[in-house]
Amino acid sequence: MTEREPNGRLRTLLTDARWSGQDFARAVNGVAAETGLTLCYDRTSVSHWLSGTRPPAHVVALAAEALTRRTGRRISPADTGLARPAAARARTRPGGGPGGAPHGPGAPLPLPDGTPPAAGRAAPLTVGPFDGLPVYSATWRPHEEPAAARWAPAPENPSGTRLGHRHVEAAEALLPVFRKADMMCGSGQVRPALTAYLTTTIAPWLRAEAPPAVRHRLLGAAARLAHTAGFLCFDGNEQGLAQAYYRAALRLGREAGDPGCYAPVLRAMSVQAHHLGHRAQAWELARAAARELPRLPPGQAAFVTGQLAVAEAARGDRRAALTHLAGAERLLDRSLDRSLDRSLDRSAGRGAPIGEYHRAAFHHQQSEALAALGDVPGAESALLASLRHRPATEHRARAVTTARLAELQLDRGHLERACATWHELLDLAAPLESARVDDALRRLRGRLRPLRAHRTARARLVRAAGPAP
Repeated sequence: MTEREPNGRLRTLLTDARWSGQDFARAVNGVAAETGLTLCYDRTSVSHWLSGTRPPAHVVALAAEALTRRTGRRISPADTGLARPAAARARTRPGGGPGGAPHGPGAPLPLPDGTPPAAGRAAPLTVGPFDGLPVYSATWRPHEEPAAARWAPAPENPSGTRLGHRHVEAAEALLPVFRKADMMCGSGQVRPALTAYLTTTIAPWLRAEAPPAVRHRLLGAAARLAHTAGFLCFDGNEQGLAQAYYRAALRLGREAGDPGCYAPVLRAMSVQAHHLGHRAQAWELARAAARELPRLPPGQAAFVTGQLAVAEAARGDRRAALTHLAGAERLLDRSLDRSLDRSLDRSAGRGAPIGEYHRAAFHHQQSEALAALGDVPGAESALLASLRHRPATEHRARAVTTARLAELQLDRGHLERACATWHELLDLAAPLESARVDDALRRLRGRLRPLRAHRTARARLVRAAGPAP
């Protein structure tokens, strides 16, 4: 197809999808929002695409993802007729023109301030061969990843550094520091430091020479750090970056051959997909993680099984969800009974599990599953149990749980109880920098505004608004 030839392939796809131009534009904008991009395409834009105009490459990928979700079959960027010929792509960089800084799919992760690396600065941790995948494509199967798509550190070693165990020990020692700070303060204060560390230290180390034993430890430490960075981006509503870090963590863990690294990452990706409303993809990712259950210690196996229960519940499979919840609780009991698990040195990052799983986390998963199955009273009881078991230092998790509890109480029509819970939430949220907590506060304000004639609801809205200027 020449540059200005009408795009018959796209027109056929829109007919198959039963979409108008405005419908298609709205869907593309929605997929973009999930990745942290703000696009404002409309029916006029789609009309230009149908006449032969081609949008930037990252928009083509988003368009293909929107069509994939709508039609239920794999639609590649090339299938849309919007992708530029190879020669044109070679002349135009992802940034939008010759010499432009890449910022779309396939670009390296940006520095903490969102800018591309300047000349002479260390290259950022890149995501590699998974870059072209749209966010939670309905056709992606993590367990079918080809061998060629595994993480492969760059062969060059410009610094001449040869790594030893002390280098890796330093990375392992920092991991619990980042995690604890995130739990106590929220992602906003922690993420810049962690992503900078990945960019300036871990990425160069992955290109350095190292004995096999050191290399193996480094891959595991890097996987855990990248997973943590992904969760911090998730908590900050940077969903595209979160998935990019998760993919990097997945690849690093598989390169290390350690299911204790990559299975929890698949679970985290399932959590993110569920949060974004992609129920089928959340289920696929949870099942992919569950395939590694025989190779996981009981605590990690319980975490993975609990998320599988949530994903099954979201699909409406009550029997499977309750079965997996019971299995997760049995595995959790086993992990708590094992002296090896209880004696694990939490001050060290080496071999530490990704994510903490305890009674509070189990009851939170139980609540999510029961709510999806329509058992709101059961979900509320599970959240109350989660709060009772939640460690006092996990401030952000307590805030997220408390916010969810207030929402369930409103769902049940218990306004006074919900207002009392929101009062506790405002105390918890004040020192936190977490987009998820901020979103929860906005949702609660929106639900209480129509009820502001009620004295208690009005008092909570006044407090949430803060002091008058």
